[in-house]
Parts: sequence; C-alpha cells; structure tokens
Amino acid sequence: MKKTGIIIIGLFVVATLAAIFTYKQVSKTNVYNYSLILKNDEKNTSENTALAAENNWQKEMYDNYFKQAKTVNITETIQGSILPHHLVAGYIPATFFTEIAKQKPSTIVIIGPNHFFRGENPIISTTNDQLTSYGNLQVNDGLIKKLLNDGLVGIDETVIAKEHSITALTPFIKKTLPNTKILPLIVKYQTPTGTLESLFNKLTDILPSDAVIIASIDFSHYMTWETANFHDELTREVIKNFDYSRIDKLDIDSPASLYIFLKLMEHNKTQKVVYELGDNAANIMNQPGAKETTSYFSPWFVKGDKTNNKIASVLFFGDMMLDRNVKKQTDKNGADYLFTKLAGQENRFFLGIDEISANLEGPFANSRRATTKSIAFRFEPKLIYTLKKYNFSIFTLANNHSLDMGKAGFAEGKANLAKAGINFYGQQLYINNDSLLVKKVGDYNIGYIGLDDTITKVDIKKVKLLIDQTKNNGANFIVTNIHWGEEYKEISNTNQRNLAHQLIDAGVDVIIGHHPHVVQEMEIYKNRPIFYSLGNFIFDQYFSVSTQQSLAVGLIFTDKKISTYVFPLKGINSQAQQMEYEIGKKYFEKWILKSRLGNYKFDEFKHLNIEL
Repeated sequence: MKKTGIIIIGLFVVATLAAIFTYKQVSKTNVYNYSLILKNDEKNTSENTALAAENNWQKEMYDNYFKQAKTVNITETIQGSILPHHLVAGYIPATFFTEIAKQKPSTIVIIGPNHFFRGENPIISTTNDQLTSYGNLQVNDGLIKKLLNDGLVGIDETVIAKEHSITALTPFIKKTLPNTKILPLIVKYQTPTGTLESLFNKLTDILPSDAVIIASIDFSHYMTWETANFHDELTREVIKNFDYSRIDKLDIDSPASLYIFLKLMEHNKTQKVVYELGDNAANIMNQPGAKETTSYFSPWFVKGDKTNNKIASVLFFGDMMLDRNVKKQTDKNGADYLFTKLAGQENRFFLGIDEISANLEGPFANSRRATTKSIAFRFEPKLIYTLKKYNFSIFTLANNHSLDMGKAGFAEGKANLAKAGINFYGQQLYINNDSLLVKKVGDYNIGYIGLDDTITKVDIKKVKLLIDQTKNNGANFIVTNIHWGEEYKEISNTNQRNLAHQLIDAGVDVIIGHHPHVVQEMEIYKNRPIFYSLGNFIFDQYFSVSTQQSLAVGLIFTDKKISTYVFPLKGINSQAQQMEYEIGKKYFEKWILKSRLGNYKFDEFKHLNIEL
C-alpha cells in the first residue's frame, strides 16, 4: 500500500477557528491548545506540511486532548458514536477512544462529510495509509476493495488528504488503538437516499462483527450559543429516537453521514445511548457572547432499544409586513435582504426546527385594488418563495390587514400560500372553522387558533367551541395567535390579560400576541406561557427604537414540559437580526422585570422549562 502524510490538522483548526471565532482572548484552559494550533500556521510550506505529522507540536496537542478527557467506565460493548472533527472539542474524541481501547476492535469505520464537495464521486475513500504524529495508521484494504468492486465508492487520495472530517480523528485512533485498521468514507451533501442505502446494505455484509462505527459530525454552526442550544435540543432527541424523517431538518454538517450511521446502529440492534457528551465552542473558549459558534453532541451506542421521547419545535415571530418601505428595500436589495443577517451562513438560524410561524400582516393578492382604507397592504406573491426558502411553514392571517385588498384579495392570498405548500389559519372579523388548523408537527398534532380582537371583540363562547373542536380533531397542544392590545404600549392592558386567562382556562396551552408593534411582557399563568406581543419582526416603522425591536420565541413541546427560548431581535431598515450580546442581555433583563413568571426563572441562555 502507498503511504501518504495527511498533515492538515493544524491548518484545519486555524481555518475553523478563524471562521468561527474572532475572539481577542482565549480562555486560560485553552491557551496551551491554541498556541500549539497557531504554530502550524508558521509552517505553511509544502515541505513542512509533508513533515508536520512527525513534528512534536502536533503530538503535544493531541496529548493535551487526552489529558482533558473525561473518566468513563462503560461495561457494555460500544458499537458506535458520533464524534466532532472540530478540534476545539478535542477532549470528546479523546474520551471516546480512551474508553473503547479496551475493546480492541479490528476496524473503525469513519463516516464524515465531504465539506468542500471535492471529487467526482458522491462517496469517496482512500487506499493510502494515514500518517499521524503517533505513526502510520493502516486502512482496511480488503473492505475498500469490496466497496470499490461494487461501484459504491470512488478513490481520491487528494480529496481524503484535505478532508478534516477524517484526518482530525486519525491521531486519536493511532494513539489508543495502534493495531486497528480504519475504513474512511466521506459523503457529499444531498447524496441520494438510494445511494446511501446501497452503501449501508453492503457495509452490513462486509463489516467484521467487532467493527466500531464513527459518524464524524459537528452540530450547530455559525450561530450564537443560545441559538445552538435551541437547535440542539431537537437534534439530540431526533437522533436518539432514530427519526429518519427529520434528519434533513437538523442543524448538522452531514445529514447523509448521520443517516448511514443510524441505519448501521439499527441493523446491529445497538440503539441504546449508554453515555453522552455535549458542549459548545463558546463554552470551551469561555466566550459566551460569540456571534458564531459550533456545538457538539457525542452519544455512545450499545445493545438495546432506542428512546421514544416525543418532541416538536416551533419558532414564532411577530408582525411581518412586506409592503410600503419594506417593498422599497426588497426592490432595491432583493428579497433575501430581509433575512440574511438573521439567517447567518447557510441560513442556519432557520434550520433545526420543525415549524416556523409569523403573523402575516396583509394578503399576497394578485393585484392592488382601490380601497378607502388609509393604510392598506398588499404583498407581491413572488415573495412567498423567499419565505419558503427560509423555512416559513405556517402563518396566522387573523389581523386587521388581512382584508386590505378585499375578500377577493384575501382569497387570492390564501390560494397563493396553498400553492406554495404553506399553511395558514385565521381571518379578520370572524371566528369560524377557518380560524382553526390542526396539523402534525414533529411527533405531535398541534392545533393553531387565530383570533383578531382589534375590530370585532373576541367572543369567548365561540372560542371555547373552537377549542373543543380542536381537541376533538386530535390536537395534543393548542397554540392561539391573537391580534390584540393597544398600539405602541409596552405593557398589556386589562382586557388582554383577562382574555388570556380565559383562553388558558378553556384549554389553550400557548398564547402568542401581536398588533401593538412593540414588545410586551410575558406571563406564565397556570404553567402556560403568554407572550402578549412579540413586536415588529419585518416592518417599516423606523420612527422609534421600540418599533424596531422584537422577540423570536422558540418552543419545544414534550410530554412533560414546554422548553422555551427567547431571542431579542432588532430591525435596521427592515432587516431583521439578533441584538448584539451585551445589548440583548440588557434588553432581556429589562423585559424580565416587567414580566410575570411566578416561580420560574430564565437561565443565562434566555431559556426556561415550563412544567406541564
């Protein structure tokens, strides 16, 4: 076999750190690692790169990861794990490989992403041994040849040599399992499921019984620590539930690798998580306010059954208006302008969620109509596909602008949303069957009720009948979106509070309020959250600071709790974005002071669990 020095780990870490952290300081516990990483940048020549694996600095770096490893003692045979290739969290793979060293598996399979879409084949491997700072790590030639003979992989040494989802992990293996061989596989994003199934089927035929499977996957990318926590809560349960239908929704860097990994665990009847580690780069680097982070989750699988913990996540925004000065902004800058700052790289803010909702403050009518209204909105239907791009999936239409283009314009707007596959419910003036929608979200049926209290006051008797109907239609949870309150008032009024309590007494689980154009307080009443107003999400009321501030609320539903995340947002010329860390922290603290939470308290991540 050929031997090649795959010495890019240091460069990979430097590039990753540069992309993910622009910090001025590094935590004391990581200064040692960081200084070692930077040494490789000084050796950036082809000659030094070829020799870097033999350099003492790299060995010291990995030795230090092992010093940071957790002490674990698992008595069961570990069949596989998900491990990070982002070496800021190097202690996680060090912990895992230290533990499985006693198993002495003959082969370790590493399945990871092809980050840069290099090479011609959807799945790529190598026949070259991997040179690490601990010595030469052999590949399993026999297994690779079997995959190659069936046309399931392509061989591309250059691509593997530059792919850190493999090379970041090989030194851990060589140090702890010097005689073990590896089967490295990298998979391109959006590789067809049929191709993945073919690889899975072949692997089940050829892998030795003692093989350990590794999915080399990093989790939430480019987001704040708080956002990553919201995304990861769903991701962890989807993985442990072996819910293949939701893999593509997750905020991870290789859905394809995860799919193959879970299929292999299922085939081997090793679906029980015996141990798990989780972390975030912001925590490791002691930078809680980092704008961009990476998160990590490492479950270890042994013989046993999967979990069956039901879960559903929904992200709620406030008022969305796409006419007037907002239209001028999109005409000038393109429709993506409204969301790109919030979305971040690869639209990550809008990933890792089952459902995304907002109050649609006007119709997607086909044409503008004459009207006597002084303020009448009409949105371009082509913008619907921009909303779909950012994973908006449901809108409440129960507000005082739904009929701005008349009944015909309202009907056209609903037809245009339906054509794009976006759900909606609610209407101006009336409470009837159109006010209700029950749909499957994740593992639950969620009933949405849309109410408008701004023109015709809500008849609670009619709403109670609607709530009963929602329950009869199989809803596990009921969410009411309601247009109410006084414009520009930052505290709810007595009518709002009384109505909110009546709704919850009647069986509503969550209340999301709109219309005041500013953020109002939160209340927890009988263990149910009430958000009186989320404020302007996308709007053009540039005349004050408060009308350009809003909240996004992430809710994760389970049988035992509603896990609640709050994200302070701001708009600049109708462009939504998260508030800077310190500004958002102070804003949130003031919001908490005017809220009524009872015995509940948000943690440092603007998160709390509401027990059911």
